[in-house]
Amino acid sequence: MKSFVTIIFFLFSFFVFSQKDTIKFSLDDNISGSYSKYTDNNNIINVGFFGDNSLGYKKLKFNNVSNYSISFRDSITTNELVNKTNIEYDNIFLFNLYTNSLIRSIKNDNSFGIGYGYKFSIKKINISISYAILYQKTFYRNLTEKEIERNSVRTKIKYNGGLVGFSTEIYYQPSFKSMKTDYIIYGNAKIVLLPKKKINFILQDLINYISTSKVRMLHNLTFGIEYNLKN
Repeated sequence: MKSFVTIIFFLFSFFVFSQKDTIKFSLDDNISGSYSKYTDNNNIINVGFFGDNSLGYKKLKFNNVSNYSISFRDSITTNELVNKTNIEYDNIFLFNLYTNSLIRSIKNDNSFGIGYGYKFSIKKINISISYAILYQKTFYRNLTEKEIERNSVRTKIKYNGGLVGFSTEIYYQPSFKSMKTDYIIYGNAKIVLLPKKKINFILQDLINYISTSKVRMLHNLTFGIEYNLKN
């Protein structure tokens, strides 16, 4: 799956960079970390990466969002990757969501979907709302697997001021068969100081909630330095 995403990204990049007069790109990545030592001499190290990168040509857009976190307490206790790849033309989009989670015993989880989005602005606030139908297949480390069809509703809000910026993106994904008991909620909220600079400071909150998992909520609150590049 990773190689497939890499090939798509390479082909799309080659096509886009050959059209220099209309290319649009945005690179928004940050790395955070923390270290704690308890009285019993246990060392805890947390490292996280979040990236939101895109390339666009006219109405065609490729977007990749990655959220990776790893924690050590003598040995690895948490190791999770959530990666979303989105190919969009005008308001219609195709996407793949890939998850690998040690703490949830997920070997790999792939969701494929098609949807429609609507974007609008209120003064300096950009808002995006979308709906998609997706097919999800999950392979667990105990060699079992599960297939399910889901709805996917997403809301994204972004504001960039001179001194402070704010963005939030939330997904709600209930299954078609049991919307009240089987659903996924994941998203992020981010506050940025000096958002128009290439290097800025961020406070970010990431959540990943699966109602049917033994470990329902994964929550990661971080403060770090961010580097972004836009044309």
